[in-house]
Amino acid sequence: MGLLKNKGTHKNELNDKKHNIIKEVNNCKGEDLEALLQKIESKIEKSDEKDRLLLSAKTMVTSRIAVRNSSK
Repeated sequence: MGLLKNKGTHKNELNDKKHNIIKEVNNCKGEDLEALLQKIESKIEKSDEKDRLLLSAKTMVTSRIAVRNSSK
């Protein structure tokens, strides 16, 4: 029974890491958005398949950059 208990641990760890990127986007200050965008794009390029969470994070950051730049 102990073996089945830890079966999804790796998958849960990956989900936690992915959710951390959304938290990072939400807490990112304006001057750090470009660096965060590069970080997300790098993760997308390294990914074997489409990761909807990373694509959503990229959209969120891009939108925030566009809003910030539109006020200039």
